[in-house]
Amino acid sequence: MLFGMSRQSTLNRPVRRSRRVPHHWLFPLALAYGALVLPLWLGFAPGHASTWHGHELLFGYALLVAAGFLVTRAGLPLLIGLVCAWGLARLAALVPEAFWALPAGLLFPALLAWLAGRPLWRGAKRPENRILPLVLLGLLALDAAWWLGAVMERPLLQQRTLLGTVDLFTLMMLLVGGRVLPAAVGGYLERQGIARRDHQRRAWELPLAGVAGLMLLTDLMGLAGPAGLLALAAAGLALARARSWQLEHTRRRADLWPLALGYLWLPAGLILKGLAQLAGILAPGQALHGLTVGALGTLTLVMTVRTARLQRHLSLDRLTLLGPAVALAGLAALTRLVATPALPGRAALLWLAAALWSLALLLGLWLQWQAGRAS
Repeated sequence: MLFGMSRQSTLNRPVRRSRRVPHHWLFPLALAYGALVLPLWLGFAPGHASTWHGHELLFGYALLVAAGFLVTRAGLPLLIGLVCAWGLARLAALVPEAFWALPAGLLFPALLAWLAGRPLWRGAKRPENRILPLVLLGLLALDAAWWLGAVMERPLLQQRTLLGTVDLFTLMMLLVGGRVLPAAVGGYLERQGIARRDHQRRAWELPLAGVAGLMLLTDLMGLAGPAGLLALAAAGLALARARSWQLEHTRRRADLWPLALGYLWLPAGLILKGLAQLAGILAPGQALHGLTVGALGTLTLVMTVRTARLQRHLSLDRLTLLGPAVALAGLAALTRLVATPALPGRAALLWLAAALWSLALLLGLWLQWQAGRAS
């Protein structure tokens, strides 16, 4: 089961209001932390800030959001232990060269891989359903490489592992978006009496995983040209896959068009990454913000809000603040993409991008609170 999909089976069951499921804790914590990372990076950056903020947005924010989707059953002691492991890793990231930082930093991704990866692997009945547990193991390995790079003072190793981490999160988003988005749009089309055309929903997953896996390997080896070509190939597959989803029907639905926009950030970000690696139109690290701030920011916002409401049997019709939230995330991505090192006033643009990003996540946090209050 992938993000969001594990929740659907619970929608026809009565809600036990006294029971606190993991995402009730993990989503708000992730959104609050994500809103703090960029202002902390700009205002109180440690000496290793060049990789710290990227690591914390991926392994501190995004991986905690993933945990909220993937850890569906956990008793209170285990849930507290998961949160404590996450918090310990955030402290370790401030002093990654310390002898205790590596084991402390890896405790959270290792615990997540154990809690979520094992049941996902055992329950997989199709080959494509084993992709996600392998992604979790890949993230654990890449995080270990990042910590090793910090201990050995190898910033190039850290940069390459973060690039590979973006590749893995991109694959995860392609898998999740390719299941949640057509399911949501298809349900809406059926209610409107419109025939669906998305008949081959899973056929694209293994090819996408193969291309993304090769892109990961070439990025880790520093082969920018082949990695750029593979990024463009992945963008083409992502766009071809979406042709049958009839996304034009989402524009009037406040809960659907932000989800469609989040998915479309993925091919856009992959195209930027590919062109940066092939033609140098942007620095590769700069181009990645289309995938991170744009796609990851938008999809995590939308999916956390949708899941919080669906799990509580709340309507999706009144998500008036979701549109402004994803618009702020998109503006943050565009601002960060144009803030090139040679541009006058770059510092002001970085602060503007950070403010837009933080406001987007704080709106998401507000929507989480509203869902909890309504239930």
